[in-house]
Amino acid sequence: MLYALLKFIYKAGLWVFFRKFEVSNRHLIPDQGPLLVVSNHPNTFMDPIVTASLLRQPVFFIAKSTVFGSSFQNWMLRQMHLIPIHRKEDKPDQVVSNEEAFAASFQALEQGRTLLIFPEGNSFNQRRLRKIKTGTARIALGAEAAQPQPIGVKILPVGLNYSDATRFRSDILVNIGEPIAVADYLNAYKQDNQEAVIALTEEIRSRMERLIIHTLTDEEDTLARQVETLYKGKLAAVAPASASAHEHDFILTKAIVKSITHFSQTAPDRVATLKRAISDYMLQLERLRLQDAVLGKSRDTIVRKSVLGLLYLVLGMPVYLYGLIHNYIPYIIPSKVARAVTKEEEWYAPIMLTVGIFSFPLFYALEGWLVWKLFTPDFLLFMLYLLSLPVSGFFTLRYWIKALHTQEHWLLLKLFFKRQDVVEQLQQKRELIIAELEQARQDYLHEREQTPQ
Repeated sequence: MLYALLKFIYKAGLWVFFRKFEVSNRHLIPDQGPLLVVSNHPNTFMDPIVTASLLRQPVFFIAKSTVFGSSFQNWMLRQMHLIPIHRKEDKPDQVVSNEEAFAASFQALEQGRTLLIFPEGNSFNQRRLRKIKTGTARIALGAEAAQPQPIGVKILPVGLNYSDATRFRSDILVNIGEPIAVADYLNAYKQDNQEAVIALTEEIRSRMERLIIHTLTDEEDTLARQVETLYKGKLAAVAPASASAHEHDFILTKAIVKSITHFSQTAPDRVATLKRAISDYMLQLERLRLQDAVLGKSRDTIVRKSVLGLLYLVLGMPVYLYGLIHNYIPYIIPSKVARAVTKEEEWYAPIMLTVGIFSFPLFYALEGWLVWKLFTPDFLLFMLYLLSLPVSGFFTLRYWIKALHTQEHWLLLKLFFKRQDVVEQLQQKRELIIAELEQARQDYLHEREQTPQ
């Protein structure tokens, strides 16, 4: 009962928290177990919320034992379907045993249930897949081997791709992979269980890696993000649009990362030169408080968008102030709480989501109560007032983003008239970088054509 209630609440919270929540290949999700769902783990508590929200059946979570504590806390966590597992890094001075956790997992799979495991073990806000632990394969193969006949355990790989894991109203793409039939590894497991576990773990790693943006280092990821900013728009114009919109963006980013990895190995000096040019360009933009997307527009477009943006801000100011008055406190509280509770950015999003689930309804109820007591409005007007609270909140957030974009347009317009030489210099740098990226793309495609398949 508690699990069902929390799932309903958090699904509603996810709809508000994310601007776009896209799922690729949702049809591959089995609607019953025995099933092991494995996912990358960039965003702590947000990851199980997102993943479990996609599954119709109840989900049991394999969680590190350190989240368990008092008797009441343990009872609550078990009501939420958490199964504790001990890790050597949590208790380096003690002998670690997970016999109870494995037994509970075997029993759950035997009963046709669904388990969610994050095989990396820890959560880090990075666009890469870290080393996969063997626990998932051992649980899956152990559950199959424990029965006289195979019970049909499947492993479902899931890739979570956040546009900005810590930001409210960001985007997420969830990629669902083809399920792995564990019975295919059962004969090998009976002959050499260690080799079978290693082989299945490697298959899990390979499939998960295909579902996420995987960069080898933080430095490579920074370069990939900069190239995305500068070049993805042009790349999208020449790329085939066979995939859906959200998958298309993911495919382009994967291609950018793959090409950077290729040239880092085959032409490191070329990559280093490009990296210096992009860093210098980005630093100049930062000093001028500009974004690349603005600099890539023509002067006529900048003038038009500056005027239209200013008109939008003037006309929308009353609604913005209305929304700000009614939504600022419940909006700011989750962020303040998250930063007061932890310094680890991986925890910001789930804490903000959890606090926001309560802060907004409570403040809306308080504001509604005050309006009812002070003005005793007509019931229909009162209901319209309550509806206006979240609607004006979304408008206020959109208004603020529009204000920032309009400010950038006006800053660039000011530079056009006062420091035209600076703008032209930046635009030339931008064009040279994009030309080099385009040449690199052509070279990469040519090398692929020359390489025997």
